[in-house]
Amino acid sequence: MKKDNKNQIMKLANNKRYEFDITVNGDTYAGVHSLPYVTAALRSPDTVAKGYVRTIDGLTKSAVINNIASSNPIVAAACGFTSGNTTSTSEQVLSLTDLKVNEEICRGTIFPTWMGQGMDRNGNLPQNFSDFLLGVIASKAAAQLEIGIWQGSSPFGTGFLSNDGTQDQAGGDASACKDFTEVIFADALAASDILTDMAAIYNAAASDISGILTKPGVGFYMNNKTYGFYIQALAAAGSNQGQVSGAGFNLNGDNMTYFGFPIYRCPGMFNDVILFTYPENLVFGTNLATDWTEARLIPTYEYDGSDNVRVTMNFAVGVQTAVATDGVYGSTVWT
Repeated sequence: MKKDNKNQIMKLANNKRYEFDITVNGDTYAGVHSLPYVTAALRSPDTVAKGYVRTIDGLTKSAVINNIASSNPIVAAACGFTSGNTTSTSEQVLSLTDLKVNEEICRGTIFPTWMGQGMDRNGNLPQNFSDFLLGVIASKAAAQLEIGIWQGSSPFGTGFLSNDGTQDQAGGDASACKDFTEVIFADALAASDILTDMAAIYNAAASDISGILTKPGVGFYMNNKTYGFYIQALAAAGSNQGQVSGAGFNLNGDNMTYFGFPIYRCPGMFNDVILFTYPENLVFGTNLATDWTEARLIPTYEYDGSDNVRVTMNFAVGVQTAVATDGVYGSTVWT
């Protein structure tokens, strides 16, 4: 049996011949043709992919988000027209920041990974090497964008929680969520007091902006570490809230709630921060589907004697809140 297996492997090796000197064609994918590659970078961050924010595509430089608010519009009946004068309008401007990806990859270094991921049991390589290269870079860009969306910093610009990548009051005061109701956490979040901190967030919302409690999808936003504290707290309390089909407490799921409000896990958020708002209020804008997006492969090994391929992508993104005051921002940085 062992001899037969060996003969089969040798036969496969003789029948399958691969060109290890991989050829990469120089290609430029611009506008709609760049969608498969740039979209992978912009739509893969967890916060975006799971629908925890509202996404607006097709922007060129900025977008104005208009809002109309009205309170007590009913007036006494009369023959003439008397305005209640209770309707007001406001606007939020979402500005895009131009970004790009510049990466140089050695073909020899990436080749074993491509072989391992692309080869089927018969030795076939169905995935194009150029597509594989673009996919690898897009996934790395998505991971960086997840952090930029929340924490800001160069080169991304303003994030939902800060504008400079630093978790402090100055960054929070310049963030996209700077006008949210502030809740001060006295200490770093921990399993021992996470329920108290979440109660403080909820109470602030119910007291100061009770209207958002009925907004579709309104819930708590936190990172994985804070989410873990919540699961630990439920387990310690012996509550059935954290149990899934009686099997115990599930840290890997995304179906946890607090008083029926969903909990959104966003890996890019800072530690010791909890937001309370709704997905339609957190807006992520991009220039996807415009002529300004581009993905390009440059086979530099053909010109400089190296074994390298360069990958570039051009796109623009930005974040903003739709209603500046529709949320609660709990953190240890507030004073």
